[in-house]
Amino acid sequence: SRLTNETIKAKITRLQRARVPTHHNEAKKIGKMPPRRSARVAAQAAKQEEAAPPPAKATPKKKKRKTPAAAAGVANTPTKKIKKTGLKKSPKTTTAPLGVIDPDSGLSGTICILDDGACDVMMVLVDPSKNTDKFFILQLIETHEEEFVMYTRWGRTGTAGQGQQEEFGEDRTNAEAAFEKKFRQKSGLDWEDRNDPAVGGKYRFVRQDFKAKASGYNTAKWQYWVDDGVDGKEMGWYDYTKDGSVRAERLYMEHESNPDLSRRTVASGFFSYDVDLGRMLQTNTTHGTARHIRRCPVGVEMDDARPVAA
Repeated sequence: SRLTNETIKAKITRLQRARVPTHHNEAKKIGKMPPRRSARVAAQAAKQEEAAPPPAKATPKKKKRKTPAAAAGVANTPTKKIKKTGLKKSPKTTTAPLGVIDPDSGLSGTICILDDGACDVMMVLVDPSKNTDKFFILQLIETHEEEFVMYTRWGRTGTAGQGQQEEFGEDRTNAEAAFEKKFRQKSGLDWEDRNDPAVGGKYRFVRQDFKAKASGYNTAKWQYWVDDGVDGKEMGWYDYTKDGSVRAERLYMEHESNPDLSRRTVASGFFSYDVDLGRMLQTNTTHGTARHIRRCPVGVEMDDARPVAA
């Protein structure tokens, strides 16, 4: 039967729809159309975000500790290893490992080193037969301001004597020359020959115990024996004054390092005493009164026994 035009058009439309996908269906098949977000999907996503653990905190980086040089704005310089060659360091740049600046100088710094020796010199001129005992201290000091001072102090043993300073600024060469000249003037010897026998009529070089000197000679106290009732005192041992003990300990230490310095003449107040460190006797050079003396090391308990005659 003959088909009407309307029927044919409707059939063609159905065939085209069956063969060609719509835009929505085709987009779904090839995955190009963005998915729809419903209210339900959005709510579910919000719940998942709330349930998710909070992000981990970033661990702060440790700050590097600045060295004193870096803190001062100075670039760090790698430490150099110095190979030891066995050569002695030049005395021009050596800081003093020995020597003690005289407290009476009022100076601070270090004792210089010259010809491997500390420029901290004690010299004495001793002649018991003439009641003579004088000291001469000579020091070359580099102050904390890196300036050089020659310091001297002299007088009768047992007294403070008098002191003098000569400044050289930063001129070490002239300071050392002046030191050597003064030493030669007083001892008659060159500095490098300081351990040679003393020259007659000149001061002699005294070897010192710098450890004892650094302690202030306070490693022992000294006592004298009374058995004649002087000043109403009972028989027994009596302490020297503090200053007297320090002086006696210094003389004893000098005797230990210089065995031939066993007899000294020490001024004390209005009197002077002939001190025999070998026999441990002191004799008043004016009255002739002799007394036994003894050394009492710190921490050692001494008895009150009568001294044995030397």
